[in-house]
Amino acid sequence: QQSKSNFEIPKIRKDRLVTMMIRCNVVGFLACIIVILTKHISGASFSINIKSGEEECIAVRPPKEQRAFINGNFDCLDDNIPPDPIAVTLYKEEGMITAWKSVPGASEGTFAILATGRHLLCIRNGPDSGDDMSPMGDGLDRRVGFSIRVVPIQRGRNTEEAGPDDEKTAKLIELTNVLTEGLETMMDHQAYLRNREAVHRDLTEMTFQRVVRWTILEAVVLVAVAGGQVIYLRKFFEQRRYL
Repeated sequence: QQSKSNFEIPKIRKDRLVTMMIRCNVVGFLACIIVILTKHISGASFSINIKSGEEECIAVRPPKEQRAFINGNFDCLDDNIPPDPIAVTLYKEEGMITAWKSVPGASEGTFAILATGRHLLCIRNGPDSGDDMSPMGDGLDRRVGFSIRVVPIQRGRNTEEAGPDDEKTAKLIELTNVLTEGLETMMDHQAYLRNREAVHRDLTEMTFQRVVRWTILEAVVLVAVAGGQVIYLRKFFEQRRYL
């Protein structure tokens, strides 16, 4: 019985080792797919300072005569002022057709469309310029972070002869695209947080410098007042001595 138990223990470990190897292979396969797909993704993350009543537009150029996913997000980086005047709109340049528009008053948003041809991502700080009855803006400049990514659709070889394995592969690639988009969106928000942290750090350093300057000025004024009092008292006692 003792020899039998000693024989079964390595067998259980071997089964666990095989299971771990299978899981590692699946994870490695998914990682390879993510790396391959990200090579075909062109995107960028920026931040821009928009003056009150103005609008900035960025051109988005998908591959010529090829359908592509245009996705991205935006986030208002100023926490101390309301984001109400900010409006983000994605236009198709041909005919200036609105493909996506942000919710009024929203401080952040995410967009994803399937389209072809050149597009324009416009960020406006103020009301629509076409509305003559609305004011130009509240006079406050706002800083907006945004990200744009263009993912071309990969063309298959023979879609009519696709088998079950091809369908599973297509679903796996679609799930991988969703996972990749979620990870990239999370990285964008982390970049926005780092941008906010940099702004707050600059504000803290500026406040500290002002405090140091006022402290030095107060020390100089205090020394001057104390010196003036000493000189005044010295002269006062000298005059009384002569009297």
